[in-house]
Amino acid sequence: MKQFMTPLLSIIVPTLSVDLELRRCIDSVELTIPDFTLWELVLVLPKGTSGATAFSEATALYPRARIIVESRPSVYAAMNDGAAASTGRYLYFLGKDDILLPSMCEVLKLVASVSPSALFADVYWGTRGLRKGRTSRWQILFVNACHQGIIYSRESFAVHGPYIRRFRMHADQLLNIRLFWDEGIRQRMIYMPRPIALYSGTGISSRTFDANFVRVQPAIIQRFIGPVPACLWRVFKWFRLRWHRGN
Repeated sequence: MKQFMTPLLSIIVPTLSVDLELRRCIDSVELTIPDFTLWELVLVLPKGTSGATAFSEATALYPRARIIVESRPSVYAAMNDGAAASTGRYLYFLGKDDILLPSMCEVLKLVASVSPSALFADVYWGTRGLRKGRTSRWQILFVNACHQGIIYSRESFAVHGPYIRRFRMHADQLLNIRLFWDEGIRQRMIYMPRPIALYSGTGISSRTFDANFVRVQPAIIQRFIGPVPACLWRVFKWFRLRWHRGN
């Protein structure tokens, strides 16, 4: 009977279509990590007629991939579905318009030897240049880290996940907050000062406002560091909103 090894990394890619961008993304993964025993690819496709067409195309083009259909039509539902269908010890989420970089090989060696609860690394952010992945439990309350620069252990994701679907774009920030404020998990996090992906910077997250998260963010800040910082954050957000409206 054939034995299957558990891969080190599950790369989860939610996608609405099977196109050249997806091909470029998967090519970058295969070129970067040529040892296919180290990773698995999980493609999460949409429901409905377009999803059925995409499923047939993806099955023909990517026979090594695990291909599933999302349970609900939202990006975080798709990411949760991909995590549930995956088998790797670590989880990594990519968009189909992102590109994996060669430094991921170094990251995987580090992950395999150290077994961190999570690894944070840098990314190239569209045309903006390098975005550092180093953060802290204080910073993450206010500014999120780019998820293309984060690798989660399955155990950490199981404890503080899955993503909450009612947040449109910042469910990953809430997950990161929970991880950083869990002392046992935070002590086993590591940071690698190398860019591991090129984040396109043009996806849905760059043009979508998450009103639900904005409403609860002061309560999250108050829970972890107190009412005064939460009040100051509310004032800052109010002035920032007024400034944007005036410009």
